[in-house]
Amino acid sequence: MATTYAFQISMPVTDTLPRNRISNTIHLQHTVGGLGDPDLEAICNDLVTLWSNKYGAGSQEILCKAYDTDAKPNYPRASVIVGQGQPWSCTQPREIALVLSYSGPHRGNKSERGRMYLMPQLLTTGSAMSLRPAAPILDWALSWYAEANESLPDIGGVDWQFGVYSPTYKKFTKSSQAWVNDDWDVQRSRGLRESTRVTSTREG
Repeated sequence: MATTYAFQISMPVTDTLPRNRISNTIHLQHTVGGLGDPDLEAICNDLVTLWSNKYGAGSQEILCKAYDTDAKPNYPRASVIVGQGQPWSCTQPREIALVLSYSGPHRGNKSERGRMYLMPQLLTTGSAMSLRPAAPILDWALSWYAEANESLPDIGGVDWQFGVYSPTYKKFTKSSQAWVNDDWDVQRSRGLRESTRVTSTREG
């Protein structure tokens, strides 16, 4: 029986405070049944390598944790970290994200559509904050799905599928398409916590 797992990949950006980590959670299905923790650790390793390659990591931290989809309480089954304690540098607004969307054959069905919020501000080349994402940035975002042997559908080999898991319907849908639009998204949860505040008190 096929088994679906959740993988959370996170990076400390600007500093190492837990609240300032950015993360994405993706779902992969093992088509021939459940796996032990060492096998899930191997997939975590593959995902950390993918993140490292796509973002051009040097010594910066990338953490991946593997979870069962519906266990309660849900503790990590496996965990892999590289560059522990080394935050990513970011000099541009952290809230800005570029969305990689993916789905099964019916992209209009919300239960079969997933999203990843990418952060091109971390790249060492190109300007992330132009009015619209430049063509090279769009190509970079789509490469997370489209690049042969270097993208999410290739993780784990033939016994693994990348897709969308619906906790409502307890259903996994294998991805068959992906797209990136040339507009920015805003993830307010990624913003730095306030460090100062200016105020005004006066009669109207």
